[in-house]
Amino acid sequence: MLKKVLAAAVVLGLASTGAQAADWDVSGYIQGNLGQAKAEKPSFVKREAESLSASTKTDKKDTAYKLLVGLQLNPYVALEAQYVDLGKAQYKLTKVGYQDKIKSSTKGLGANVVGTLPIADFTLFAKAGLHRLETKLSDKDTNGYSATGKVRKWAPLYGVGASYEFVENLAAVVEYERYHKVADAKAWAGATRTKVSVKHDIDMFSAGIRYKF
Repeated sequence: MLKKVLAAAVVLGLASTGAQAADWDVSGYIQGNLGQAKAEKPSFVKREAESLSASTKTDKKDTAYKLLVGLQLNPYVALEAQYVDLGKAQYKLTKVGYQDKIKSSTKGLGANVVGTLPIADFTLFAKAGLHRLETKLSDKDTNGYSATGKVRKWAPLYGVGASYEFVENLAAVVEYERYHKVADAKAWAGATRTKVSVKHDIDMFSAGIRYKF
């Protein structure tokens, strides 16, 4: 499936160059970003808290990072392949005499098509992609229940950002990305022992360094 996504992205990028493609220099780049991810609370956690009449303490933010390689086909279109680690999220459901701890972590691989707009040493960009993400889940409560599991799912990505080339071939980059409907699949759901959807969105804000070659 990933090969098909990459092939489609290549076709789209090449098609956009048209008859002038030969006049543009194709270049590559590598990039590393470090930032913060913020996970949306899955709906089943909300329902679990309501059914138990429990208070919820959340820690939805965590350090995130990504590594990518890109191919700038022309001044306006680029293709990227990347690995991303979106960190962890934790939820504690508490009432008198009871506590349920639910944790999740997400990471995976994917590909992006990037539209770029160069303005002197600055470049503005917007991207769309598809990523195969693995979300690990764990649940443990004070009644002795404990479970772990994995959900693997294709998730779309949307993002915007900007880069500034402060020396030749080296640029600083800032980005915002949303990974949409992460873990959109059925899995166990804590103390209810039932199967429910654990889909949620994850936002990532990051900064990085890009080296052009």
